[in-house]
Amino acid sequence: MRDKILNATAAMLVEHGTQASMARIASRAGVATGSLYNHFANKDVLIRAVYDDLARAIEDNLVAGDVPDAEPMERLTIYIDNQITFFWTHPERAILFEYLSNVPLLPGAEVLSSFERTTMFIGDLLRELQDGGWLIEGDVSVMGGFIGGAIRNTLKWQRTMDAELTDEKRQQLRDMCLKSLRRDQ
Repeated sequence: MRDKILNATAAMLVEHGTQASMARIASRAGVATGSLYNHFANKDVLIRAVYDDLARAIEDNLVAGDVPDAEPMERLTIYIDNQITFFWTHPERAILFEYLSNVPLLPGAEVLSSFERTTMFIGDLLRELQDGGWLIEGDVSVMGGFIGGAIRNTLKWQRTMDAELTDEKRQQLRDMCLKSLRRDQ
């Protein structure tokens, strides 16, 4: 039931913003309004749960398959490939992420705490590549945001054009991300 409520809330937020009432969210989820309140005390708690649910899904998918003993470049490549796969196969999550990024419904510190583990993972990996001389100099948080934004925006336009995400396009997107950050071109 919790997942149904979170999915309905995510959809309603994208469609109607915070104007969606708890009753409309409950209706969309196919549950009684009272049941919704049994799981979430109020809309603020529910919205925070949507952020946390999205962050957990992103973390589970982007960090999945990490091989801590592998070379940092291989780990970055896996991370990029996972991001491409996740946001291509879950367009509703990509739209929700973009919406919540552009219309933050929580204070910035709370948003950052939801995505802290994924942010730390990519930040640590990029710093390791920077320390090894592979990565350009600069703020790794900017680089992590660049990778994610480039991937999500490119995939958004591929979907808009009803284009197929072929293996060649995946490779091209991966290569563009890697080459844009590489110190020695």
